[in-house]
Amino acid sequence: LAPLGWSISFFERDTPYYAGARDIDRLKGGNIVLYADWEDIRQEAEAAIREADVVIVTSYCPDAVEASRIANDSCRGLKVFYDLDTPVTLASIERGDYPAYFEPKGLRDFDLVLSYTGGPAIDTLKSILGARHVLPLYGHVDPDRHRPAQPRPEFACDLSYLGTYAADRQAAVERLLV
Repeated sequence: LAPLGWSISFFERDTPYYAGARDIDRLKGGNIVLYADWEDIRQEAEAAIREADVVIVTSYCPDAVEASRIANDSCRGLKVFYDLDTPVTLASIERGDYPAYFEPKGLRDFDLVLSYTGGPAIDTLKSILGARHVLPLYGHVDPDRHRPAQPRPEFACDLSYLGTYAADRQAAVERLLV
């Protein structure tokens, strides 16, 4: 979005898990705000949210509930929730273990909910969590960073799979692909 003229503010709690897997530490056309405690950056986040054309809150964000409250109270633009692992979200709710990244009232306050998963999960997000408008946004790559390269013989194959490892899904991956 930055090459298209958008200014981006990205807030992320600095946790060991994400620090070891962080893609970037600088953002051309925007800023990355790493923080240890939400209260330390609350005012900066409120100002950014107030001025934003679009606010996106994600699942697994430790401060998602508070960020969502601020967005609902003061964002003049589009309020979006992006569920990065919809099957885990829905399985948690099915077990009666409500995810900590949104309030029990669900997702009805968001203008748009993006789901990493499509299919029946889209309808479930609407019926169980009150999401008004849901669209899938599948995993993707940045074509400016990820582009064709010379083939490496050790990786030659007819079919490959690239995805985040999750113990609860590994058996299905093996059943389908191995």
